[in-house]
Order: sequence, then structure tokens, then C-alpha cells
Amino acid sequence: MGLSGSYNVIKENGASEIVVTKSRFIGNLVSVSSAEEAEEFITFIRKKYNDARHNCWAYIVMDGDMIINKCSDDGEPSGTAGRPILSIMEGAGLVNAVCTVTRYFGGVLLGTGGLVRAYSDAASQALEGAVVSPIRRGMYMSFVCDYQDEGGIRRLLESEDFTITDSGYTDKVAITVLGPEEKADPLMKRITDMTGGRVIPESGESVYY
Repeated sequence: MGLSGSYNVIKENGASEIVVTKSRFIGNLVSVSSAEEAEEFITFIRKKYNDARHNCWAYIVMDGDMIINKCSDDGEPSGTAGRPILSIMEGAGLVNAVCTVTRYFGGVLLGTGGLVRAYSDAASQALEGAVVSPIRRGMYMSFVCDYQDEGGIRRLLESEDFTITDSGYTDKVAITVLGPEEKADPLMKRITDMTGGRVIPESGESVYY
């Protein structure tokens, strides 16, 4: 799946624990940076709760310009655990996150609908316990300007929510900035216009930040 729009990431991990008809469900929602890191966390959970009946999970991670998502029912009836967990994460717009829900079986069958609700609730409550922060698609932009133009350009950059990420000073000023991708092209034109063509910014890499 390709990247589009804005997303949310986990700033502080979340956890939950619920009991449904004697079965105990333990949710963990954590931030990861890759599919490999997500798999490592899943392995950690399996070892930590190795006496549990099921360790179900889902993760969503960015990989270049793509989004990778995977989920597992870990022995529960198909579609009753991993997919509901993944749906909670997708509904929250999460990326670079993994959610596990561990089940200690209480001796009473919950049925398909009961399982979906239980795994959804455990994931949802873990999400409620987490701190989530938005990220958006941005673009780097670089340019070289005279000292006389620097002040005006800096004020314009600040007004358009662009942040200076690097700068160098010699006989001229070399500046690299990062800001909202949708504002990049109009801003580059404004900088060129306001300096009478003395400064011609160049667009750089697109990233989420």
C-alpha cells in the first residue's frame, strides 16, 4: 500500500488488561521503526507470555514509500483476532507501531463475535493508554542567498511553518529547510519573487516528519 495523507505515531507506549468471561486479555501497543523491530517485539511477547493460549498481533510500518501491514490470529479462528487488532490501528491512522494481545483462556468459549469484540477492546484500550502524535508529509528545500536577503527569507519560512535543518555561512548563506510538502512549490516561487530572482530554491527529498 502506498503512502498518502497524514498519519499518527506512538510517542508513549500503551497497555491494557481486560477479563471477558474468565479469559484474560493483555494488550501492548508500542512504537517500532521497521518490520524487523516489530517481529522482534512479537518474539519478546511470546517468550514473556509463553504460558498463554494465544499471542495475537498486528503491525503497520513505513518502508520507503510503502506501508507494510501484517497480522496473526495465532490459533484463534480466522479473522477473530489479528484483523480486529489491525482495524483498530488503521482506524487511528497509526504507522510504525505493533500491537499484541495475549489471551489466557478462561475455559469458556467466546464465539466468533465475542472474540472479535474482546480483541478489539483490548487493542482499543491499549491505544487509549498510549500517547499518539501526528506526522505529515514534508519536503526538504535548499538555497543559497546573500546576507541582505536572509532576514526576509527566514521570516517567510517561519510564517509558512518551515524549519531550518542546516545552514552554513561563507560569503553567502546556504540554508536547508523542511516543511509541509503542499506548501513547498508556492514557497519556492515566493522566495524567488521576493528576492528579484537572486535566490532560486531547489526541492529535495520528500519525507514524513
